[in-house]
Amino acid sequence: MNTWDETAAVDAFFAGRVQAWTLFDALSRAVRSAYPGAKLRVMKTCIAFDDLKPFLYVSFPPRKSMQGLWLSIGLREAYDHPRIAMLVPISKTRFTAHIHLTCAQEIDAQLMQLIDCARQ
Repeated sequence: MNTWDETAAVDAFFAGRVQAWTLFDALSRAVRSAYPGAKLRVMKTCIAFDDLKPFLYVSFPPRKSMQGLWLSIGLREAYDHPRIAMLVPISKTRFTAHIHLTCAQEIDAQLMQLIDCARQ
């Protein structure tokens, strides 16, 4: 996907959700800075970051009353962390962690460390 197509797809995904789009822009810049080879895939219900394999999914929170973004990452072990809102076991060795991101200040070293665990 070229840059113009990617921008148009992201704009369409966040249509009418300026706060969420602004938060996504900050997250995208942080992820692409940490992982320059990461590619963006815009789908109907989420946006994925891929680097050989998908490592981060961004969507809207499950309840309309919630603001911000809902991040989903795959982990190889149960990880008890205060930033993880929900940890769903997929198998004995795979877990999906959901993180509720509400402001750009939460895009910090702690969050990037969790994303890095998913990327490995």
